[in-house]
Amino acid sequence: MNNEGDSLVNMPGGRINNVGGLITHSAGAEFTNSGTVDNDAASNFVLGDLATFKNGGTFTNAGVFNTTSRSGDLVNQKGGVLANSGTWNQDGVGVLSNLAGGKITNSGRINIFNSLLDNRGSFENTGTLEVFHFGAYQNLGSQLDNRTGGVFTNTGSASNLANSTINNSGSIVNDRKLVNAGVINNLCGGTVTGPVNGNQPVNVCSIN
Repeated sequence: MNNEGDSLVNMPGGRINNVGGLITHSAGAEFTNSGTVDNDAASNFVLGDLATFKNGGTFTNAGVFNTTSRSGDLVNQKGGVLANSGTWNQDGVGVLSNLAGGKITNSGRINIFNSLLDNRGSFENTGTLEVFHFGAYQNLGSQLDNRTGGVFTNTGSASNLANSTINNSGSIVNDRKLVNAGVINNLCGGTVTGPVNGNQPVNVCSIN
C-alpha cells in the first residue's frame, strides 16, 4: 500500500494487517490510527518524506519500521500503544513523541540514528534501545523501565529530566552524554556503565 500525499484514517475498531507486505506513507501523507495496525515479521512499514503518523490505537511492529531522512513527526497520543518486537529505525528530522498517557513497549530493537525520542509517557524496554551519535533521547515528566534483559546504550545525548524516573534492572551503557536531573533507580541485577552527569544512580535492591 502506498499512501502518497493523502490522509488515511484507521477508525476505532478498524484493523490493518500487513502480512509479508510493504506500507509506505510519503509526500506529506497523514496517517492516523485509532484502531489496530499489525506489521508482521515479514513486513516493512515506511514513514517517508514529510509524512506524519498519529497513533491513538495500537500499532504492533514485528517486522521493520523505517523513517526517511525527511520524514515528519510520529506522535503516540494518550491511550496509544506502540509495541515493537522487530526493528524500529528512527532517523531524520521527524520526532518520535510518546505523550502523557501513551505507552511504548520494546522487546526487539529501537535505533535512534538522527532523531529525537521524546518520552512523556511510559516506556518498557526488555530489548535493545540504542541512541547513536546524532540521536537523542529524553524523559520529560515520564518513566522508563529498563527491565531484566533490557539494554539501553547511548553514544549520543540522553536526558532524564526533572520529575522523571528511570528504573533499571537491565543494562545502561553510556559512552557519551547522559544527564540526570531526575531519579535513576538501579534495581537488583541492574548495571550502569559510564559517567552520569547530575544526580547519581541510586542502588535500590533488597533481598528478603
